[in-house]
Parts: sequence; structure tokens; C-alpha cells
Amino acid sequence: MHDIYFFNGQDITMNVCIQIHRVINLIQEQENIGFEEATGKFYHSQTYKTLTQVENGLWAENAEYILDCYNEEAKN
Repeated sequence: MHDIYFFNGQDITMNVCIQIHRVINLIQEQENIGFEEATGKFYHSQTYKTLTQVENGLWAENAEYILDCYNEEAKN
């Protein structure tokens, strides 16, 4: 059974899914690549791992901020 996390009455597991989708769309636009390639790149990033650890609250940031975290990670 999967855990469901709530914050201020919201199911944040759904919010995490929405944020993942938004960030992948931004990566697609930024790098001019397809959905599968963008998904693979994001899925293998530390930013993705951090985003899915709901306790840290990254899911609550906007997609552009999360993309900035991803881009900063890619520079290093």
C-alpha cells in the first residue's frame, strides 16, 4: 500500500505528480527534446529524488524553481 501524505488538507502525493509533469514539460521546452528523453533525464537526477521525498517540502515550490534546482545540479 502506498503512503498518502497530507498538508493543509491537500493530498501532496498528487501535487508531487503534478510538479513532476510540469518540470518535465519545462525541460522539454528548455532542451528541445521529447517527453521520454526529458523524463529519463529528470528521473535520474538528484532533484527528482529530493522532490519525491515529500517531507522536505520541495513539492510546494513552483515548477520553475524546481527546474532551476535541476539546472544547477546539471552544471556540477
